[in-house]
Amino acid sequence: MKYINVLKKTDDRLDVEFIGDDHSLSNLLKDLLIKSDKVSIASYDIEHPVLDPETNRYISNPKLTIITKEGNDPVEVLKEALREVIKLCDECSKSL
Repeated sequence: MKYINVLKKTDDRLDVEFIGDDHSLSNLLKDLLIKSDKVSIASYDIEHPVLDPETNRYISNPKLTIITKEGNDPVEVLKEALREVIKLCDECSKSL
């Protein structure tokens, strides 16, 4: 992934686009967010991927949507989910 583009932000909604990514991070984040008691809706959409000539990987720009329950900042909820991804990666690397 090259960077994150914020498409829309309100008090309870965040739409972001992961530039140059594939399903991996978006799908994992969606799964973690759905399990959160702070989230009403979490989903992502991805258009047909294209072959990146630099990496020889099929990439696209997945769009992640988070709608939180009242009183929960969607940016903070996304940050919590990203920290959980890091924690999962750390745990996996320790077991190798």
